[in-house]
Amino acid sequence: MTKEEIIEKVKKNMKAIGWLDYDREIGIECWDKEEIEDREYNKREIYRVFFRFPDEPMFTTDGKPNGAIEGYYCSCYVDANTFEILYYSRPHGYIEPDGTY
Repeated sequence: MTKEEIIEKVKKNMKAIGWLDYDREIGIECWDKEEIEDREYNKREIYRVFFRFPDEPMFTTDGKPNGAIEGYYCSCYVDANTFEILYYSRPHGYIEPDGTY
């Protein structure tokens, strides 16, 4: 599986779990294969798919623009052997491929 195919798989999964709007394009990058220690402290080879959510505008109670909430950086971990999505990592914790926390 190529890096582009891995990115498409991650995009489809994010859309399926409602984590990515169809009308938004976010920058997604797939890094080279690397060996990490996963959440269960096992060594495994993965592809890390890195992306940043766009900034969200903030408004006052009367609807006037009042700044923006900066988009956050996330990673998706994909097993390098099976190409199974393992989990998403974000600043507020982990999200499973089925969308649960």
